[in-house]
Parts: sequence; C-alpha cells; structure tokens
Amino acid sequence: MNETKRKLDFFNEFIDTVELKGRISGSRQTPFLQEVLPFINAEDEPAIIYFSKKESKIQLNGYLYQDDINTLNLYVVEYEPFMEDDELPVANMTSLKEYANKAKRFYTNAEPILQLADRSMEYYDLTKMIVDKKDEIEEVNIYVITSNFYLSNKPIDLTIPSVETVNVHVWDMDRIFKLSEAEQGIREFDIHFESEYGAAIQMMHVPNNTEKGLIDCYIGVIPAKLLSRLYDDWGPKLVERNVRSFLQARGGTNKGIRDTLKDESQRELFVAYNNGISSVAKAGDIEQIGDSNLYKIKTLTSWQIVNGGQTTASIHQAFKNDVDLEGVYVQSKLTILNIPEEIEYNDAQMDRHALEDEMIAKISEYANTQNKINKSDLLANTRFMSDIEKLSRNIWIPTQDNRKEEFKWYFERARGQYMVDISRRSKGKEQTAFKKVYPKEKVITKVEMAKYFMSWEGYPHVSSKGGEEAFKRFMDLNSQYWKQSSVTNDEGEVTKSILSIDSDYYKQLIAGRIINAFVTSIVERMNLKGYRANVIYYTVAMLNYLYGKEINLMEIWQQQALSNKWEDIVRAIANNALNYLRESAGDQNVTQWAKKEDCWKGFIKESAVVLSGMI
Repeated sequence: MNETKRKLDFFNEFIDTVELKGRISGSRQTPFLQEVLPFINAEDEPAIIYFSKKESKIQLNGYLYQDDINTLNLYVVEYEPFMEDDELPVANMTSLKEYANKAKRFYTNAEPILQLADRSMEYYDLTKMIVDKKDEIEEVNIYVITSNFYLSNKPIDLTIPSVETVNVHVWDMDRIFKLSEAEQGIREFDIHFESEYGAAIQMMHVPNNTEKGLIDCYIGVIPAKLLSRLYDDWGPKLVERNVRSFLQARGGTNKGIRDTLKDESQRELFVAYNNGISSVAKAGDIEQIGDSNLYKIKTLTSWQIVNGGQTTASIHQAFKNDVDLEGVYVQSKLTILNIPEEIEYNDAQMDRHALEDEMIAKISEYANTQNKINKSDLLANTRFMSDIEKLSRNIWIPTQDNRKEEFKWYFERARGQYMVDISRRSKGKEQTAFKKVYPKEKVITKVEMAKYFMSWEGYPHVSSKGGEEAFKRFMDLNSQYWKQSSVTNDEGEVTKSILSIDSDYYKQLIAGRIINAFVTSIVERMNLKGYRANVIYYTVAMLNYLYGKEINLMEIWQQQALSNKWEDIVRAIANNALNYLRESAGDQNVTQWAKKEDCWKGFIKESAVVLSGMI
C-alpha cells in the first residue's frame, strides 16, 4: 500500500472516531482536539474551552499556563473533515496563519473580552489571567490543530506586542500519521550524512569486550549547523523517541542555550556548557579511519535522539533566526543496537522488536536525567502494560441475551495503535471483521484508563492534572505489577516478586471506564456551564467515596453498564461539584485549583455529608 493510500485510510479512521464522538456531544472541534492531544504528548494537558467571535475573527479551543516559566500555550482548531475524490485534504500556510492569528487576537483582546465575560464562563479565568499577568508572560506558544495535511511544513511566524518569544506549532494530520506509524515501529528510515549532507560525522568507538555485543557505542561531537539542517529536514521524526521533544526553546535551560548561541563571544563555550545529545540507531554504514579508534559515520538507519531534543530544537531555532553556528559543536553519544532476529535475553526467548523497544526505553529513561519525562512513553513496554493489552485482545465482552460474544474492548498501549492495526489489514472484509470485533467506541488509551482509575480511587485532583500525571500515579499505585521490589533478606535476595494481573483486574479497569462514561453522559445532558472535565472527575471520586460499597465493579463488567438508579445521585453530586469548584476557588483559576489535593479534601469536608444517604 503506497503512503498516500495509507494516509487516506488513517485520516478516514481518525475522522470517523471524531464524528462518532461529535454526534454524542454535539461538537466536532472539541473531540478532534481531544483526539490529537495524546499525540502532542505534553507533560500537562490544556484546559479545553470554546470561544468564538466570527465578526472579530477570534477563536480559542484550549489553553495552558505554566507559571514556573511564565509560558502560555493557546490551542486553536481548524476542523474541515470532508474531502472529495479520495485526495488528501491539504492545508496552506495562509489559512493556518489566519487560525494562529485568531488565537493571537484572543490574547490581544483579553481586556475587552474580560469586561463582557460572565464569571461562570471558562474563558473568564484565562482572560483574567492574561490581563493580570501580561507583564510577566515571556513566551506564548500557539498550537494550530488542523484536520488537513500541511505538506509544505513551512514555519509560521507571528509576533505579539510585549511578548519576548512567540512560537506557532502546526499539528496536522500528516504529523499525526507519521507519529502513529513510528510508534508502532512500522517504518525505518535512512539518513545519509555523507552523500546528502556532505558531512560524515567522526566519532570515537567505545571498547566493548562482552560476548553478547548487543550494542556499539560511539562518542564525539556533531557540528551544530549540521544538526540544525538535519532537524530542518527530518523534524520531529528525529525526536519521536525523545520523551521531552518540544519544538521551542522553553524554560531556563533552553533560554540559556538560546542566549549562548546569540552571543558571539559565548558560542565557542557552548560545548562546555551543554550536555549534548544521546542517540540510538538500528544500524549504520560506519567506516574505521585508518588504524585509529576514530570512525566515520556515513549512514544511520532509524536514528533517534533520545536525550537532547530540547537542545536540538533550540539550536534549530537559532539556525532559523540566522544565528551564525559556524564553529559551534554539540557533544554526542551514539548507540547502535546489534540485535539478532531471535535472542535469549534474561533466560527467555524474545523477539528483536520487543528487545529493541525495551532497550530504547531504558536508554531514554536513564539518559533523561536533566528534565522530567513522560512516563506513558517510557512505561508503555512494561510487562504490566503488555498484559493489559493481551487481556483486551483475549477477553470477550459478555452478552445480555445468551447469544455468542461478538465484541472486545481494545486497549491502546501506543498512540494510534488502533488505527495502525486497522491499516495493517486488507481493506474490505478483513478490516470490517476487525472493526466488528473491536468497535471504535470500545477503544481505551493508557492515559484515559489512568484518569478513570485515579478518579475512582479518590484522586480527582490527579486526573485533573492530565493524562501524563494520572498515568505516572497510576503506575506508582500499581508498581507491584511491574517494578521489582527493593525488599531483600539477609542474603540480599529479593523477597517479593513482581505480581501478575488476572482477568478480574482487567475487568475492573474496564468497569472504571464504564462508570466514567455513565457520569460523562449525565453531565453532558445537564448542560453545566464550564469545567466539564473537572466536574466529571470529582463526581466519580465522590460517588465512590460515598457509595463505593454499594457498587460492584464485577457486576458492572458483566452488565457493561451502571444501573440507572444512580442517575439522580450523579446529577446531585455533579451540580454540587461545579458549585463547589467555582466558589471554593475564590480568586484562583478554577482549573488550577481543581488540580490541588486541598481542593479534593475540601470537597469531602464541605459536601460529603450533604450528598450522603441518598439511597
């Protein structure tokens, strides 16, 4: 299947998912944004809002303010799902820049918008924050989320008065498609340093005397100018394995990089100041230089920067701003994985791809010591996650009328896995059969699962922080299923082995998803104004806190539903939750307040007695 055909199939599946959710919620932009956000893979999730003034050409779909680095992210959606003649819907730079300007206009018009805003509207918090912190905000990142393919990939430049740095990031369907394929390990790619860039990299080989020979390691430097050109051509593909891959200079470290490169007198010191990059590749055309320990790196297959994505992006930004990078070098470590098709590893037979994933995950985790890391990427390959995936492929959903089981839930361990799984099958009967067994509405991602779990277990403030934080805490709370215990006896032997999950554990996880869907459907029908996600998380948590002993998770799995007798109770809790969040926040941003444990404790203290005893 050629690439255009694969892109079309992926696009159609993606849009079908959005339309399915849109028919339920009555909106299209919001479910589209929610489907794209896991691919952006930011450490914190934006608050999703909707603000549009067509006559003023203003639109905003989400925001995230990072107080510690004075950075504001604004999200704006272009959703045009319908196309003709089986051609890729293509975005042009003019249209995307206009959408970026719609978000910019929200920022520049914050004061008049605030004057007309009702305190109950979600965008009130954002406009008030912009007005209050206008002198403090140093960086604005505008994310344009489009349902089209931006094939030219030309950068979009904007400026905002009094804001030092403005970045526009386009997330189009082409980028999402490539990330999906890369995460499934479908496509390999070759970078020809010598023939295409005229600059083979010279590095020193690190001696390796072990018998296994699973790796070859090289250390050296790479010219900053070459690294910038590579990033310019290959973009995010180079940092897909990097758990901190961002496209802008952000935070103190990156501003230091940027400032060092701007200052001509400081550039030669860059290699001393910066820790450089760590990278891996599956193979390479590498040639020894004479009898020395120096080697010429001519070609690399599937080269990935696993640490140093921010360094790379910052250097690239300087390059795009015409900073002279001549004489600037970046420390570099390159690991080549020499893994045979089948290998004995830790006394077990393991296929090549599984071991590659495990090794790259470990290299990524251990190399990323400077910055926080996205646990959902690093831990996707744990046995715990794999076991949940296997159970979802094997356990049928029970029927209610004694007929043969027909459906299964689909646990998506990697982003885009469901759509890639479909594309691997022949179009027609094979894809139809797959989708019949695994319907779109039965797909659950790892971060969604974590948010449902954390809410039910009494951590709605953690779920409110977003998928990454929820997943990290979910993994912490379930460490007995994947992390070796540090408890040892006098002989130093581990006394507590890793536990295995069973089908009941999996069914209870799915029950959490069913409860969340039940609460979500009620909250959406109530048409509550604002803070929908937070209300859902706090309602689920309070439902379990007050009535958990009355709710049997295995019974919910068996019925694939929560009894309608809970509807009035959920309505009462949801109404109370919204009122509590607004009133208890005071002058604070409600979304940020909902992320604090004190908010949850206060909700229990203030509302638990009032909401108890309804059955």
